[in-house]
Amino acid sequence: MAFIVQRSQQQYSNSIITKKIEGKISMRILQNADVEFHEAWCPDENVMHENVGFSKSVGRVLESSRVSVAWMPVGISMGALSHTLEFVKKRTAFNAPLSANQLVQEKLSRMAAMTSSIYLLAERVTKDFVAGKCGLPAIAMAKAHNSFVGRQIVSLAREILGGNGIVLDFQIASKFADMESVYTYEGTYDINALICGRALTGVSAIKSAVSVKNEYASKSRL
Repeated sequence: MAFIVQRSQQQYSNSIITKKIEGKISMRILQNADVEFHEAWCPDENVMHENVGFSKSVGRVLESSRVSVAWMPVGISMGALSHTLEFVKKRTAFNAPLSANQLVQEKLSRMAAMTSSIYLLAERVTKDFVAGKCGLPAIAMAKAHNSFVGRQIVSLAREILGGNGIVLDFQIASKFADMESVYTYEGTYDINALICGRALTGVSAIKSAVSVKNEYASKSRL
């Protein structure tokens, strides 16, 4: 069951209160709010009585949105790589550009390889999803993997920039923070990994170990 609650239908001006969440250090382009209801009224025609279950309602929304979220680490990583390359080409140390440093080049190579890999996974899953060949386990895998690898990419960028990596002017600190949000929203890394694991093994580890044990015990008695 769901409810469509509209401001225009309320008797009191404070029935629905929205407050912008301040102090965000990540995903600042997205505006989030706390919503409070005080004796809010919902007419019967705005009540969605049909019980369609999680998988056919919110689950379908999450399934499609996680495809786009799998792309977010790609964009953030590409931006981090671009800004890092720009930095090392301009910055000099001991009369040589940082780009001439062997360890810097090794880190850049890793960043480029990982960025390419998560791009290709996001592209493959997107094409399969559009063609109707991709289910939730593959989508969850892509979101989990890309955000996990994306964390490593922005971490390498911050390493290369040193102290400048935590200064907003150099564009890496914000990407570092943004990647942390991607890692945990639209289903945390752990939940998405377990969705994939459930498809691989046929056993849901999302349940507690005790409930799984009891489930197997009841099956063995049948």
